[in-house]
Amino acid sequence: MSLRHGLAVALILASLAGCATWTRVDPGSRAESQAGGYSLELPLGWVRRTADTHDFFVTRDGPALNYILVMRQPHDRTLPNTRRPTRADMLPHEVAELYLAEWRGNEATANLVVLSNTPVLLDGKPAVRLHVRYRNERGLPIERVMVVCVDARGRLTLLFEAPAIVYFQRGLPAFDAMVASVRFR
Repeated sequence: MSLRHGLAVALILASLAGCATWTRVDPGSRAESQAGGYSLELPLGWVRRTADTHDFFVTRDGPALNYILVMRQPHDRTLPNTRRPTRADMLPHEVAELYLAEWRGNEATANLVVLSNTPVLLDGKPAVRLHVRYRNERGLPIERVMVVCVDARGRLTLLFEAPAIVYFQRGLPAFDAMVASVRFR
């Protein structure tokens, strides 16, 4: 094998390793997290990244325009900016304060404005729903809605983010339907 041929093969393999695999969400597909102890229905017509560090990562128009991520993390995994853990006995307003401090500690979202901070139920368990807006580095207003629940298994976070102009309102009903479909096992 010549040096040129070997470099070409290496370049192709390296570029393929960086590619994420996407699959379209089909009707009636209920997604289950084996380790997380929950299931939910992903939004129809969106695409799911199958190789991801989160339990689920879906987008309708591409990750730069809108995305939903779902992840279950243990309590001892601290949040990156505040370096604070969650606890199973935290109240929804305590969880909200923790995440707001986390986002304000991030340079990209430090200018956030809280639009709502509401206690909700997630499949009958106490949770909190945070709705915030911030401007990205180009001045584009971005909206983020997060629903988070803490229990004995850790924290379950469902987050939707999109530019406030068009994409947020278009994707919000899909996110709300997904949140309503969460079932704990």
